[in-house]
Amino acid sequence: MKCPNCERAELTETRENYHYQECGLNSVTLVGIVVRKCPDCGNVMPRIPNIEGLHGAIAHALINKSERLIPHEIVFLRKYLGWSGADFARNMHCDRAQISKWEHGKVEMSKPYELLLREMVASGKKIEDYQRHEAARKKIFKTRSLMLQLQEKSWKEAA
Repeated sequence: MKCPNCERAELTETRENYHYQECGLNSVTLVGIVVRKCPDCGNVMPRIPNIEGLHGAIAHALINKSERLIPHEIVFLRKYLGWSGADFARNMHCDRAQISKWEHGKVEMSKPYELLLREMVASGKKIEDYQRHEAARKKIFKTRSLMLQLQEKSWKEAA
């Protein structure tokens, strides 16, 4: 197959780990996927099967981490739920300015809101009546590196 970018060279295919920044997170690596590269222009095209399943695996890894969510993770989870900023504000019962502050790191998302977001992602829908519960979460803001591997047409965290 010729490179769609430069239309000169044939693409080469290799199986390798791919740093998946296109999802908006800089801490996700896909393990052993097929990557096509152009030797002339350097164009890189990963082949990512079952992207919906991949995004589901990323979302569930984020909601299950013990550290607090960071701004880019909040954005990813909002988009995973398919919500605009206005939809997110409505479902979180706050205003759009507050959403913007969380997503741009100007203020920390409070624990009750973070727990609500995690629960909404876990259930896949808006929660009408939310009961707050205490969770042992560390107040540490660090990115957790994710290594994901396709196993039998389903994305799972690699060991």
